[in-house]
Amino acid sequence: MRNVSRFAVAAVGAVATVLWFSTSAHADAVVGNGYAYGGFISYGDKVWVEHYEGRTSSVEWYTNYGRSDSCSVTTPEVSKTCNYDMREDGTITIWVCTTGPGLGNDECSEPVTDRIGN
Repeated sequence: MRNVSRFAVAAVGAVATVLWFSTSAHADAVVGNGYAYGGFISYGDKVWVEHYEGRTSSVEWYTNYGRSDSCSVTTPEVSKTCNYDMREDGTITIWVCTTGPGLGNDECSEPVTDRIGN
């Protein structure tokens, strides 16, 4: 019986640890345009982009306090994470754009705005 309760305590602790890590590093804002997805993770100030076509995709972003940049991925890479150091008291607006053969113009998602701080 003692082994069963030790196992139960260990299992509950393991599940709590996994849930804490998965919720603390989740994407706060996610955007997609049919060719690529991207997002912002406030824990660590990361911007990520993934694409599934033979094109170039990037997550463009700007903050309400004047910073802007982009995180891009090109073939043969399928994903990239960019790490930025941002203030914790602002907002970030992101959108993903894809360019390349057969598109003509850039294909961009609608912009999404989210809080930077946790």
